[in-house]
Amino acid sequence: MARTTVAREQNKSTSRVLAVLSAFISHIDGSFGVTELSEKLSMSKNMVYRAVSTLVDQGFLIRDEAGSRYELGFRILELQSPSIHDPDLRGLCAPSIRAIYELTGETVSLTVRHGDNIVFIDGVETSKPGTWRNQIGDYRPLHSVASSRAVLAFQSDEEIAAYIARKSPMKMPGGEIVSADELWSSVRQIRELGYAVNRRNVRPRMISVAFPIWDSQEHVQGAIAVGGPQERFGESAVALLPQLKKIAAELNNRTRLYPTNFTYFLTDTPEEIR
Repeated sequence: MARTTVAREQNKSTSRVLAVLSAFISHIDGSFGVTELSEKLSMSKNMVYRAVSTLVDQGFLIRDEAGSRYELGFRILELQSPSIHDPDLRGLCAPSIRAIYELTGETVSLTVRHGDNIVFIDGVETSKPGTWRNQIGDYRPLHSVASSRAVLAFQSDEEIAAYIARKSPMKMPGGEIVSADELWSSVRQIRELGYAVNRRNVRPRMISVAFPIWDSQEHVQGAIAVGGPQERFGESAVALLPQLKKIAAELNNRTRLYPTNFTYFLTDTPEEIR
């Protein structure tokens, strides 16, 4: 009789754990707090907390940066069928590209690293006047723009130093030269902030904000960025930064579930990036 009671309680506990995990899987882009889950699942906070703690201990959930909410962890990949292929990076980023465009109304771009450059592989172009026109397949050196610096900054110091040695003198899009000290200062700032901001002070005067895209091995594989003329987008970029950071964080919740093996297709690849 006692064994039957214990087994029944274990089954109930397992069902609660699975219910909590299912809630996260059906809401893969977001996070939950204990109270929120309790209300969603009609379970007591104590039950939810025990279920969440079990999933955290096993690696299926992780705490967010604030420590008060929970997100899917990397072990969720173990539940994926081996017959299901990893998604294309553009497919993973498409909702975030659209969300940033709807929030800002400015041009949004998706780039990936390709050797000493980044390559534009997707994005949405604003219909507003006074913006850059980036074509799919366009490339930029890693030191040059917000998207590329968001990638470069999170490489190792040794890799950055080797890049500087290879590329010096480092020319910017307007023709000006950036020094090694200036680039290192930018790298330190980007690492501290977690994102890159680039203000172009020669005409056309533009501002762009770029967020690194991380993979499951904690490598930065590319960046998602938004930019426009400083006269129009300058103040908005600052005001909307908390929302932009939230969109980028939600994107990285997805990309961190996969290794860097995304495919993208380039035609007429410039000699400089082969």
